[in-house]
Amino acid sequence: MKSKNNAEPDLHSQYESLLDQVWRSEANWRLWDRVDAFVMLDSLRAKRDAARVERAIDAERFLPDSPAEDAA
Repeated sequence: MKSKNNAEPDLHSQYESLLDQVWRSEANWRLWDRVDAFVMLDSLRAKRDAARVERAIDAERFLPDSPAEDAA
């Protein structure tokens, strides 16, 4: 008859398994943090580019007419 203690992993093995799971979870969190940071930066870049285009369009509206158009 086998004893119950032989079937269960020892405390050291359980601790290693727990640490391994913690390290894997932290690696996943770091990966998702990098993904979130990339998405945030990309959306900020898109907003900045849209604002830049909008400013350029506004600037063109208020430019004085060119001399060729005044002569006609």
